[in-house]
Amino acid sequence: MKLYKALSAGTAVLIHPGPAPGGQRAAEVLDPLRGIGADVLACDDGEVRAFTRHGEVTPPAAALRAVAARRRADAGAQSWTLLTREGSREVRREGDEYLLTYPFSLPAGEEAASDCQITFAGLSDPRPALRVRAGERTVAVAALSTAEELGHLNLLAPPEVSAGDDLVAGAVVLGQRSVALTDGAGRVVAREDVGAIQVRGHAAGRGEVFSGDALAVAGAVAARYWGGAEAAREWVAVFGGGTTRVRLGGRAQAWAEAEIFAEITWRP
Repeated sequence: MKLYKALSAGTAVLIHPGPAPGGQRAAEVLDPLRGIGADVLACDDGEVRAFTRHGEVTPPAAALRAVAARRRADAGAQSWTLLTREGSREVRREGDEYLLTYPFSLPAGEEAASDCQITFAGLSDPRPALRVRAGERTVAVAALSTAEELGHLNLLAPPEVSAGDDLVAGAVVLGQRSVALTDGAGRVVAREDVGAIQVRGHAAGRGEVFSGDALAVAGAVAARYWGGAEAAREWVAVFGGGTTRVRLGGRAQAWAEAEIFAEITWRP
């Protein structure tokens, strides 16, 4: 079985340029003892399908970026329409990063600073949270005071949420600063505020989630609404395993790198 191993925003992806092998075989190859070891197996035979050790899943952003990176190595294109069972996704390469675009909204409306509460193991009190619809996922994001407080979260235990959501996150706004934008000659043509947030997430039935576009977009949207009119439109979401850059407009644009670093032949 031919495989490529890639890393995107802290997520390890195995890419198989062929038909899906089935859930049991996928679990074997993803297992670090019986197989190769990775977070996701992405199978690409014209249609992209993705598997974790728990079964088939909607292809996550890391898998789509890794498939695009492998296709680029084969054909050198800069944009791709990837077909999945849920529909098609557009991926575009910009510099060393791969861009995906998402609709986003606030289920409670744009005036709400919070619309639910999250109780995290490791913290004594429930925290107010804002629900954000990011793509097809709904994420409840709680604002925490410090990176130390974020580090105290015990995400081995499922957080308790007062509303049903796909993902739960704790986020710390690290700050924002003005950066210079330059033209091809190195001249400063504008300045723009860029913010940074640190995020940890939990998915029901899976445990802690170490990266993901839904978490990054939801964290950026929440930080912007908490910050008010002066808040940045561009944010860097910092995870335990990597970073994702998000720009907010009519839709959210999310960039992250994807690097293929091994070609493997696996014989079970």
